[in-house]
Amino acid sequence: MYVMEFNIIIGTFKVNSLISCEIIKSVDSLSDIAKLALPGMAYGKTLNVDNKIRRGDLITIELGYKGHLKKEFEGYVTSITNDNTIVIEAEDSMYLTRKEVKSKRYANVDATDVIKDIVDQLEGVGLVLGDGVDILKYDTFTVADATGLEVLKKIQEETNLHIFMKGATLHVYLQYTYKSGDVVFDFSQNVEKSNLTYVYEADKKVLVEVIGMTRENKKTIVKVGEAGGDKITIHRYNVSDEAALKVIGEEEIIKHRYSGYEGTIDTWLLPYCTYGFSARIIDNDFPNQEGIYYITSSAIRFSKEGGVRKLGLGLKVG
Repeated sequence: MYVMEFNIIIGTFKVNSLISCEIIKSVDSLSDIAKLALPGMAYGKTLNVDNKIRRGDLITIELGYKGHLKKEFEGYVTSITNDNTIVIEAEDSMYLTRKEVKSKRYANVDATDVIKDIVDQLEGVGLVLGDGVDILKYDTFTVADATGLEVLKKIQEETNLHIFMKGATLHVYLQYTYKSGDVVFDFSQNVEKSNLTYVYEADKKVLVEVIGMTRENKKTIVKVGEAGGDKITIHRYNVSDEAALKVIGEEEIIKHRYSGYEGTIDTWLLPYCTYGFSARIIDNDFPNQEGIYYITSSAIRFSKEGGVRKLGLGLKVG
C-alpha cells in the first residue's frame, strides 16, 4: 500500500500540515498554477504565517508516495489569504516576466524577434526556440506600457505558439512539437476513470479560414483543410504574410483532424506525467483504438483522500 507524502518549502518555511494542493498545467496557458490550503490551526495553536511567507517567495512542491516523491511545481507566491484556512496561490517562473518592458513599435517583424527583445529586458531569463517558430510575421506589432507577461500573452493568443517556462528559461515551440517524456497507461491497471470519446478523422472535415487584416483594413485570406464539415474562421490583425497565416491555419487544424480519443483520463501520481508527454493508451476491450497521444494538460488534486492526476489527451501521434 502506498503512503501519501509531500514536501513543500515556501521561502524558508516548511509546510507540515496540508489540507489540499492543486496544480494546473496546460499547453494553452503561459503559466503553471498552484494553490495550497493549509489549516488555520495546528496542534491546538493558530498557524501564523504572516511573518513567514510573503508574495514573491520561492515555492517548491514535491508530491507522491513514501519513497517516491516527485517535484510537481516550482515557482513564486502570488497571493496569501489567512482566515480559518490559509490559502496560498503561486505561479511558475513566468512570474519573472511580470516586469515592465520598453514601449516600442515594430514593423515587418517575426514574433520570435519580439520575444527575443522582451527576454533581453528580463534580467536572469533565458530563451530556447523550437524548430519552425521563426515564420510567424507581423506587419506591425506595438508594445505600449506593458509587462513582458502581457506581451507574451498577446503573442501566444495571436499565434497559438506553445510558450512556457522551465526554471528561469522561456521556451517557445510550435504546438505538439515539445517532447518531455513517455508514459504508458493501461485501463486495466493505472487508469482510475476516463471521460473519453473516440472520433474518426473521416467524420471530421474541417476548413480553417485565416483572415489577416492590415491597419488599412486590407484583407489577406488563407484557407487550410477541406469544405463539407466544420468551418473555423480566425482573424489576425497586423498580419498579411501568407506563409504566416498558413502556419496559423495548420496549427489550428491539427487540433481537429485525427482519428482517436478526445477527453481526459484520471490517473494516480505514479507514473509521473505532464504536458508534452507521449502517452500510450492501452485498452484490452478495444485494442483497435489503442494509440499514442500527446498530453496537453495536467490537473493534480492532492489531499488526505489521495492524489489524482487528470490528464487531457490531444493529438494522436502514433
